[in-house]
Amino acid sequence: MIKILYAVMDDHKKESFEDDLVYARGEYEIMLFETRTWIEVGGEMREYPESTCILYQPGQRVHYRSAGGELIYNWIRFNCDEELYQKGFLPFGVPVSCPDLSWYKIYWQAVANENFWEHRSSQYVIERLMHIIFHRLHDYAFQEEDSGYQESFLSLREQIYQHPERQWTLEEMAQYVKLGTRSLQKFYKNFFGITCINEVILSRTNRAKLLLLRTSKSISEISQQCGYNNWEHFSRQFKSREGMTPTQYRKEHGGDGKAVKGTTQ
Repeated sequence: MIKILYAVMDDHKKESFEDDLVYARGEYEIMLFETRTWIEVGGEMREYPESTCILYQPGQRVHYRSAGGELIYNWIRFNCDEELYQKGFLPFGVPVSCPDLSWYKIYWQAVANENFWEHRSSQYVIERLMHIIFHRLHDYAFQEEDSGYQESFLSLREQIYQHPERQWTLEEMAQYVKLGTRSLQKFYKNFFGITCINEVILSRTNRAKLLLLRTSKSISEISQQCGYNNWEHFSRQFKSREGMTPTQYRKEHGGDGKAVKGTTQ
């Protein structure tokens, strides 16, 4: 059974608004953004364009804010005591582009109307409208040709973040998901909104920031533990993402730099 808790259409928030929370047990939320939005995915805030939808399941962290100007979005929070289709059918916690926003939004508005009217048949109608919303979200997220690969791509992404020190290549990643390199790059971007190569760089940057703040390892040692054979390349790539060198990041964020040795840039 799906029970609507809130169904809010055309919600307007000031530019300074920011939401950062975890929903209670059994609570799901689906949001449809009409303006550019920063959304946290995989521990990293990323900017997404207008017409982006995201579905959260209980226990997932929900963190988003405006990407400039007023934030306008629609959201439905609901309880659900049944499995939402088979595993992997819905892209929980993954921002999805909705190419026909105006049509998709009609179903959302119908849910909000039914929830307000509370007709005798409203519960029946709402559940079927929500099923339409879920199926359409699945269509947006997974093209027919790539939907069967979701589990493999999720596993690959987990491996990338667990082992940023590995020398990941397109060929190796393609072999992992049993696809060609071109299909790998296309489908990975479809699933996660980021290229697989940039995902590797992000995983290495995240690991580097952790080591910079929690250890006194040298920049050279950290670069090696993050998969770089050349500390200068590591420093350039780190600065391009964070706007400062590893040493500057360590100093600015109060990291333990006591044993920093060798190069410091």
